[in-house]
Amino acid sequence: MGSSAPTTASASFKGIAFSPTAGDRCEIVLDIFNKKTLGGRIDPAQLSDIVRSLARQQQLPGYFVTKRQAREAGWSPGRYFSDIAALRGKSIGGDRFGNFERRLPQGQWKEADLDYRGKKRNAKRLVFSQSGQQYVTVDHYETFHKVPACQ
Repeated sequence: MGSSAPTTASASFKGIAFSPTAGDRCEIVLDIFNKKTLGGRIDPAQLSDIVRSLARQQQLPGYFVTKRQAREAGWSPGRYFSDIAALRGKSIGGDRFGNFERRLPQGQWKEADLDYRGKKRNAKRLVFSQSGQQYVTVDHYETFHKVPACQ
């Protein structure tokens, strides 16, 4: 009888080699992406949660609400989610992103706030398509960085 160890896959991202286990793969890939590409400006654990949810359920995690849903709960632009009981712990996500400046490939895009803490919204967004393409902007749509694939 032999024992079997968990399988790992070696990979490299921007010249950094690593061998994550299946459960850690996405967190590691996105942590490296965050540090090397985004200058450490996002929460890679949240991004991993979102990326996994989109891959597995084809939808954002349950803590996201569209602007319409937020308005129905009493929100209006300029109000903080933390001031509205029904929206505490929630973030805006799932609304259409127009791509009017054409900085992304042609297609239908949606967006989700990243690192929202209930007060003033920041410039960080995940922009994603139903086809699985995902980009992060940390400067309110000035630049986009393709999210590396992970599991």
